[in-house]
Amino acid sequence: MIAPMAARKQRLNPRKQPVQNRSKTTVDTILLGAAQVFEVHGYAAGTTNRIAERAGVSIGTLYQYFPSKEAIAVALLERHIADTDHRLHEWVGHMVVEQHGLCDALHDYVNGMLEMHSKQPRLQHILLEETPLPENVHQALLEAERHAAKTVAGLLRLYPEIQHPCLEHAGFMVVQTVESLTHRFAAHPDDQFIPRNIFIDEMVAMLVAYLARV
Repeated sequence: MIAPMAARKQRLNPRKQPVQNRSKTTVDTILLGAAQVFEVHGYAAGTTNRIAERAGVSIGTLYQYFPSKEAIAVALLERHIADTDHRLHEWVGHMVVEQHGLCDALHDYVNGMLEMHSKQPRLQHILLEETPLPENVHQALLEAERHAAKTVAGLLRLYPEIQHPCLEHAGFMVVQTVESLTHRFAAHPDDQFIPRNIFIDEMVAMLVAYLARV
């Protein structure tokens, strides 16, 4: 008899990792279908049958790779973490090369995060708030947040007008503020109080005032 903890771990972990290109394509197709199903139907109604149908694969093929919809949601969240980290490093590298001013740098960051969240506005909320996370994924999420804060802090050191006494704390606040507010703005397109361009300008003004405080 499988212990409850071991059984839960089996439900949250992929059954096998794709090695060949064909297998990788199948997994990508399943994850894309799952993202679309969760976005439209929500997590509770996002059954494996719906995911398989949306992805155009048999339910048996889906279960070859994922034992449950929970495991699929975890895989989507892991990809989201990796994608966010990649985009952050791209932005920092671009800012270092282009030597943009602080306002322009923050404008690009806010705009980039808004674009990312606008593609599937409900999905991130579903993955973070409704999906049971295994401990290793929870820790990976926390580590990604810490790493993002340090990465942004490194960029902030390039701007002498920033007067914040602790750049690592400032980096954390910038990352969390931009992540939270851009997600909230993108997730509720029908409830937006201000136009997108004004939202970005207000976000940048708020961040500059915080960072350049005397």
